[in-house]
Amino acid sequence: MTIEQKIFSRKRFSTKSLAEYGFINMGPCYSLFKDFMDGDFTAEIRVYSNGNVNGRVIDNAMDEEYIPLRMPNYAGAFVGSVREAYEALLFDIARECCTDVAFVSDQSNRIAAAILEKYSVEPDFPWDEGEKSPGGVFRHGSNNKWFGLIMNIDRRHLDKGSDEEMVDVINLKADEYKTAVLHKIKGIYPAFHMNHSKWISVTLDDTLSDGDVMDLVDESFRLTNDAAGVLNEGLIRKALDIADSIPPGRVMSYGQIAALMGRPKNARLVGKIMSMQDRFGNHPCHRVVNSAGRTVPGWTEQRELLEAEGVEFKENGNVDMRRFRMES
Repeated sequence: MTIEQKIFSRKRFSTKSLAEYGFINMGPCYSLFKDFMDGDFTAEIRVYSNGNVNGRVIDNAMDEEYIPLRMPNYAGAFVGSVREAYEALLFDIARECCTDVAFVSDQSNRIAAAILEKYSVEPDFPWDEGEKSPGGVFRHGSNNKWFGLIMNIDRRHLDKGSDEEMVDVINLKADEYKTAVLHKIKGIYPAFHMNHSKWISVTLDDTLSDGDVMDLVDESFRLTNDAAGVLNEGLIRKALDIADSIPPGRVMSYGQIAALMGRPKNARLVGKIMSMQDRFGNHPCHRVVNSAGRTVPGWTEQRELLEAEGVEFKENGNVDMRRFRMES
């Protein structure tokens, strides 16, 4: 990670503030040329529209880039003073031109906002910045268990064949009977630093849509919530009996089934039962979708089975619930 990445990774720039600070709009980027250390050095800093920051430090006496700045093994007093002065300039830019965000990627911050809206949970940050893998943890208020962990890591920890690149990921608990299938989906990997059979790492670089990521968050929330995990044979049988009553060419939502079970607030419980149906025999659980008509992430066969029965999908990939939902 570069000096600039360390300072600006969790910052968002204001173009107005950049202009007021002295940056010049060059089209693809905002550029600043600023002397420091009594004019012995010049910092050339470029801020791009995607938030990336590139910087060079020019040794004015030599009229060339001051390479020792970027080399950790150069630790002499003079190099240290140049590095300290350059970092002080970057911190000043961050203070005057940026606002703070919780995570590096835009999708991470959108997912954190969605979790806050849905579950009223904000991340806490149990590690100091100096720890190996600092990140934000999402916990249940009832049992303090984690259901999500967002970290910024080297992509090579997930894919050894990839280039060096820092990427945000969210670690989520998954049904151990589904993890092997989930690992085949682009953007989903065996969990970094967690049990591979029960946890997954999902890259938050827009490889998956926010909706698909939130479906996986919902599953993790269910699996780590003690109250939601209490199932008995009677509840399982009720849910599966209702699923059995859905005729070919029709679908029902988790919420509809929950209401018919007399538990209208337990749609997530129904989702858990549907994910476990293969343990209880052959049931048409492919005819159960969420309230918007979204199918189960990673279960591509669900759409194929529904289309074979005549169910049609909208352009956004969801079932046309207006036409094909079975009224309860």
